[in-house]
Amino acid sequence: MFIPDKDQIKGLNNLIDDSVGYWDDVQGQNLKYARNQSERMVIGKQIDTSKLYRYQIPFVDNEIHIAVDTIISYVTAQTPRPEAYPSEDTDKGRVLSSAVEKALMAYCEKYDVSQEFEKALYGLLVKRVGILKLYYCNECDEIHTKAIDPNWVIVDKNAKMGENPGFICELHKCTLLDLVLMFPEKKTKIFELMKIKQGTQNQMTTEVVWREVWATVYDRGKKQEVCFSYIKDLMLGKYKSPNWLYSGNDGSTKNYLPEQFKPYVPLNYLNDGSHWIDQTTPIEQAYSMQDVLNKRGRQIMENADTANGFLAVSSEAVDMDDAENLIGDPNQKIVLKTSGRPIDEFIMQVEPHMLPSFVVEDKQDLRTTLHNLMGTPSQLSGTNQEGDDTDTLGQAIMIKNQASGRQDRLARAVTLMAKRYFNMLVQMMQVHYTDKHKFVYNGGDGDFQYVTITRYLIDSGMEVGVRAGSTLPFDKSRQEAVAMNLAKMGMISPLDLYKDLHMDNPQARYDNWFKWKTQPELLAQDAENQEQDGQAYMEFVEIMNGKKDVRPYEEATPEHVLTHRKQMITDQFLKAGASKQKAMLDLIGAELRSLELRTELEQLSAPPMGAQAAPQPPGMGAPMGAPGQPPGSPPTGPMPGAPMGPPQGNPMGGGGAPIPFAHNMSSIMGSSGPGSPMPQPSNPANPMQMPPI
Repeated sequence: MFIPDKDQIKGLNNLIDDSVGYWDDVQGQNLKYARNQSERMVIGKQIDTSKLYRYQIPFVDNEIHIAVDTIISYVTAQTPRPEAYPSEDTDKGRVLSSAVEKALMAYCEKYDVSQEFEKALYGLLVKRVGILKLYYCNECDEIHTKAIDPNWVIVDKNAKMGENPGFICELHKCTLLDLVLMFPEKKTKIFELMKIKQGTQNQMTTEVVWREVWATVYDRGKKQEVCFSYIKDLMLGKYKSPNWLYSGNDGSTKNYLPEQFKPYVPLNYLNDGSHWIDQTTPIEQAYSMQDVLNKRGRQIMENADTANGFLAVSSEAVDMDDAENLIGDPNQKIVLKTSGRPIDEFIMQVEPHMLPSFVVEDKQDLRTTLHNLMGTPSQLSGTNQEGDDTDTLGQAIMIKNQASGRQDRLARAVTLMAKRYFNMLVQMMQVHYTDKHKFVYNGGDGDFQYVTITRYLIDSGMEVGVRAGSTLPFDKSRQEAVAMNLAKMGMISPLDLYKDLHMDNPQARYDNWFKWKTQPELLAQDAENQEQDGQAYMEFVEIMNGKKDVRPYEEATPEHVLTHRKQMITDQFLKAGASKQKAMLDLIGAELRSLELRTELEQLSAPPMGAQAAPQPPGMGAPMGAPGQPPGSPPTGPMPGAPMGPPQGNPMGGGGAPIPFAHNMSSIMGSSGPGSPMPQPSNPANPMQMPPI
């Protein structure tokens, strides 16, 4: 049945107005007032200055702000970690679920979803509900996540916690120009509605509010999610939910979720299940204590301002005009008309009134009670309040653990929201990721993996959950203590120990430990080779960027030259101009000549064959002789370490083997015959000649 747009808008407005009246009823939820009060408390606007005298200072000890900041920092310390469970116990199921899990984690890192979770938690603590929204952007072909201000969302009054509301209305404020750009086909009607003819700059920058209403309707007896966008009585657009695969869209895929949904994810905490929005918040429960705390602080401050007492002067000695000029300056002079009478009859310093001790104690007790109510004692918030230094370390840890337990319920609420969010995200990926989407997944320790996700990799039978407690801060000190105890018992590998101790580059540390245990000399060579590689890449980049005066590295090693060889078989070198290729070959030739000369000089300075080692001091033991000789007898062959003829080691091998001067450039850079990865020069007899371009 066809329903005119104006009638649909009228029906939606009636539902929205009815719900607004229910939520803002003073005798009922009183939602608008509660949200305004909570916002004022958090930002510090807690004092009505109109009720203070002129001399009074609006003292605010904003412990509510500290508590809210502590809760958000603790509960959302880490990004929620999704877990994808395969639909079947097969290699295929495990591979697909692992790919989806990594894609979800990479998506959260790329688009900083943790920040949106923090905003949603702030909305829960201050405005009784946190709301995340997912939407697809056609221009960038990507799904976006956004935390919505609950003040701009109106929910069906009959919706219960965890249910799909009958409608959700989101208010949008934008300029008239933005509205026209979003709905260009409605430009003429928008101008008519706003009584605009040409659209001047002032008119187009006027702010307007339009409504985006997601409602559940029935189409031929079946539930259907529909979105209505309108301003006043003008329908800007209406369409079925774009986050669902309908029959005929793609027969090869199925929807991940069992039923349609509105793209909003709620976060609830203090709720008995009767409403979509919570009944109260911890901030609302701390209103009265925060007010009294401010009052006690103002009393102490005003009493401190009178610590010097005040001056009382008789009107017989000083005129009223002169008395008003007494400002308490220690160097100020006072002239009194005493008429021969004692001066203390005309002027005196009145002693200050001391506050009773229970006033200060009451202020401290109020602060402690407020934080106990919100589950944020000083041991959790990090504040150093009076009396905290009397606690021992064990007592402080026990109090902190107890406070952490108070936040477990809130952490479970965030985990539940994260589970709903990730399931909606997977559904939207299945609908909108028709092409491949690539993400970079950080597996830790520099293990970056490129993950590709598309709708065909999502198994409809797969389940997505969230690891419990994954948003809470990690107890590093406890893990480190356990790791050290396991190390003492020999029940942990060095690599796992480095990881549990949160050291930088644990894999590199383990590799160095292994080399130190097996071949200690390789550690020094690795450090030198790393420096050589860095220098080689600097030279290559400078030449490829056209720098003319790149000087050869005087301390080049065979590893340095090998790095250049790897660079010369890259596309960047092969596609470079002839001048750059020649400059690179000239640089390598100069470094090779320097390397050969230094190698020849080292060989000339080597000890002659058969040279005897210096005798061992007594008590140090004699060298082992040849087989059949008694221990301690002089060896008949060459001494260990003396060269046996020409060196036979691989010139490019490790271990620091010297390179004979007879090895020329081709022996190090590789043959230029068939099958060589090096570019083929036009003249095989001259390896320094450039290959034809």
